[in-house]
Amino acid sequence: MRRSGGFSLLECLVGMALSFLVVLACLEFFGAARRSYSRLKDREETAQGAAAALDKMSVDILRAGQGLVRAAALGLVEPVAESGGALRVTRAEAEFALAADVLAGDTRLPLVRTAELARGREICLEDGAKGEVLTVASVEPGAVIFSSPLSHDYARDGTSVLLLERITLSLDARQGVLRRKVNLSSAQPLLENVRSAEFLEDRPANLVRVRFSLAPQGDATYELCLFPKNPALVGKN
Repeated sequence: MRRSGGFSLLECLVGMALSFLVVLACLEFFGAARRSYSRLKDREETAQGAAAALDKMSVDILRAGQGLVRAAALGLVEPVAESGGALRVTRAEAEFALAADVLAGDTRLPLVRTAELARGREICLEDGAKGEVLTVASVEPGAVIFSSPLSHDYARDGTSVLLLERITLSLDARQGVLRRKVNLSSAQPLLENVRSAEFLEDRPANLVRVRFSLAPQGDATYELCLFPKNPALVGKN
């Protein structure tokens, strides 16, 4: 008997099964490609975040001791200090001028201007032979009040009045976040998903090393090694 045109039920079922398998294979392929793309994208974003954090820390560390060479030579400030797994960088943020001479025991410091000054900020006074660092208790028009009295006399001419900027870099191990704290502000996130971080100060060689690894990248380690020039000038001053 001659077979009529078309497919039998069995042929249709086989064709549908084969088509279904092809569709499943395609879905699996595209799913794997999407997962691979997502992993590559995450790695690239992580690498970019790490590079940005390294750039930011490099700027901070290279500015250590800026404007504070004489103050550091007197032992009033440490441009770079590593303590308790954190790194603190200090520089002169702004310079002010005395409006009049001041005497030891005074708590009021007359200044030509008081912009940028605020309670809790630190001021370094030095005249080349002596100096000290004091904390501002309050600011009034034309002067600041210190929380403790001056230990030395200072003449209006020849005295540097420097507002200190303190930057602290540390690892919040509980949250896996590398943080950056500026003066009295709260510590802000600099980089997330940090597995470990290490801050090393080689004072004799005047080198600062920062090394950290990120959780998504396994054993991948990011590192920088810097030679801040201002601390190196202290011994030559």
